Amino acid sequence: MKNAKTMNYSKICILVFACSLLAACKGRYTTNDTILRAEALLSSKPGSAQQLLLSIPHPEKLSKADYAAWCLQYTHSQYKLYQDIKSDSLIRIAVDYFRNKNLPKQGGTAYYLLGCIQELNKNNKDAMWAFKKAEELLRETNENTLRGLVDFKIGNAYMQNELFNQSLKYFRRSERDFTLSKNEKYQAFVFRSISEIYIRLNYPFDSIIYYSNKALKLSKLANDTVNYYSILAQQGEILYNKDYNRSKECLLRGYRFFPTRQSYYAAYLSYTYSKLNNPDSARYYLNIALADTTNLTEKSLKFLAAAYVNNNQGNQQQAFHFFEKAYISRDSTFQQSIKGQAHRIDKQYDLNKKEQENARLKISNQRKIILIALLVIAILVLSLIISLVKNKHRKKLADIEVSNQIKQQSIEYDLKLKQAENTQKQSLLLMKLQNKIDNTLAYNRLSMNYTHADKRDEFEKIIIEQAVLSEKDWQYYIDEVDHIFDKKLSAFQSAYPDLSQLDLIVVTLICLQIGISDICCLLNMHKTTLYKRRSRMKDRIGLSGETDLEEWIQQTVGHKFVKESL
Repeated sequence: MKNAKTMNYSKICILVFACSLLAACKGRYTTNDTILRAEALLSSKPGSAQQLLLSIPHPEKLSKADYAAWCLQYTHSQYKLYQDIKSDSLIRIAVDYFRNKNLPKQGGTAYYLLGCIQELNKNNKDAMWAFKKAEELLRETNENTLRGLVDFKIGNAYMQNELFNQSLKYFRRSERDFTLSKNEKYQAFVFRSISEIYIRLNYPFDSIIYYSNKALKLSKLANDTVNYYSILAQQGEILYNKDYNRSKECLLRGYRFFPTRQSYYAAYLSYTYSKLNNPDSARYYLNIALADTTNLTEKSLKFLAAAYVNNNQGNQQQAFHFFEKAYISRDSTFQQSIKGQAHRIDKQYDLNKKEQENARLKISNQRKIILIALLVIAILVLSLIISLVKNKHRKKLADIEVSNQIKQQSIEYDLKLKQAENTQKQSLLLMKLQNKIDNTLAYNRLSMNYTHADKRDEFEKIIIEQAVLSEKDWQYYIDEVDHIFDKKLSAFQSAYPDLSQLDLIVVTLICLQIGISDICCLLNMHKTTLYKRRSRMKDRIGLSGETDLEEWIQQTVGHKFVKESL
């Protein structure tokens, strides 16, 4: 009987200990009345909420739970009031406290604010990590507005990295959350962003304007004046080549409401007024646009507007001058875009790597929970201690084996990724060269017919859209091809020093499998001249008369490139 009572007493002690352990893991939120009242005021009156929080003397002397809550709500009030947050030290106190306390709302809010602060400080990778953590914590909660803000931030981050499909996925999630919370202001921002993504992905015009109109309507209902006029101005840009009158009205409202953007909208207004045969207004806004030389990204638009204005006023020579400047500017932008594609591949890899790290952290947290559960079971079932120790030892060995497998897979993945990057860079170079070659062919062929009056309009249209390969570009592309061929072109030039620069250009074009006719057109050379040059090249190289020069060069220099391109 005594042994039974002792056993029951031991069980009660074990249960009390286990409950205490679980309660310690869960943690608690604040019960401080001032902090709770400030939290209630945060959405509608963030200034009053901040004053309440500042009324607490020495908040650092509060308990850990209360101080973490104070740091969370004070940082939130700073962010809502657009104050300069110079350090993330306060929000990190909240993050460190709430992340393992089974308080998903507070933990998700803390990570969201940490991401916002990192975003303001241009730490985009750290911001994305924080937003992903917030998304993970808020996934099973009913905090629709906060979850929608987190998804919207992630969508914006993907859009800035030009990962438009991923961005669209998160914007749609955000829109569902804001619909559930009936927040019209935030819905307007989401629909506006979806419209922008549709533009980048070349969706049909009706779909683009549909979401833009929804955003315009909701921003008006929410009395969000800034967003309303931003959307109106955006519609002016969308419609500038479809409905000139409506585009003009929208752009004028944006021009008047946003003084800092007047030079940008002035370029569009100059274009629309020229299309509406209003030369005085077109010239007025053109002068405003051209006066601002600080924004280099708008040069093509300004030159194009100037070309149309001068063309409509009969200044054909001046119009052609601006057309030429427009396509040169566009060509420069195109080259920068091509160079940026490899950089965006690196960004994509960084994001994937960060997501893998997040997954590993999630697994780590799950393991901690499992270990706690195993500890409780071990305390409640003392008779199984030896068995549990053995199981734990076997599990540790299995973890080591899994870890080694993961490391091996990671090494293999890195090698495959490097190969994929090299292949991608080669494809980008080929695309860039092919574009230049096609443009140059079109340019030279059109130039031959430029004297015919009926060809002038076609020539002006093509000159805007196309970029021509110039003589100064040859050495750049020779160096690029030499890099892709593992310096085989340099070795070839060293082996045959008698070859001229023009001979080396011909060798490069042959390696890229450009036909004889196109080579002649690219170099403005007759076929007879080219065949004589080929004969001299064979003599300088030391090839017999029966050897085919093109086949020999492709096998000697261009074999690697042709094989990988196929």
